[in-house]
Amino acid sequence: MLSRPSETIRQLVEERHRQKMMQQEIADITGIKPSNIARFEIGERVPTLVVFEKYANALGKHIKIKICDD
Repeated sequence: MLSRPSETIRQLVEERHRQKMMQQEIADITGIKPSNIARFEIGERVPTLVVFEKYANALGKHIKIKICDD
């Protein structure tokens, strides 16, 4: 069940690294505490959709949701 959120997190973290952004920069842009960003980046917590969107927007990206059959 966590494979999709963790894959999305992995992609966001890779994009953050590509853009050479620090967790603190994402925190400053989003208003999310740096400790919470660290927790979901390492998989300790699954972020809400709102947090996913804020993080992605800070990188100039967006989250696309698709409903489909398994």
